[in-house]
Amino acid sequence: MQEFLQRYRDGIIGGGIGLILAILLLTIGFAKTLLVIVCTIIGAFIGLYLNQIGFFDRFKGPRR
Repeated sequence: MQEFLQRYRDGIIGGGIGLILAILLLTIGFAKTLLVIVCTIIGAFIGLYLNQIGFFDRFKGPRR
């Protein structure tokens, strides 16, 4: 089973993303789905940038 998942991992991920997009398109419509995708991409880029500059490191102080 693990060999199957490793062999077809990209196809499984692509199918899952396609399923989520189809559900979003059918339930909330094209424009709202597009807005969700754009906001998700912007949020991911902001998170990657903040991680790159070390913004979150200041919150990782010693625990008491």
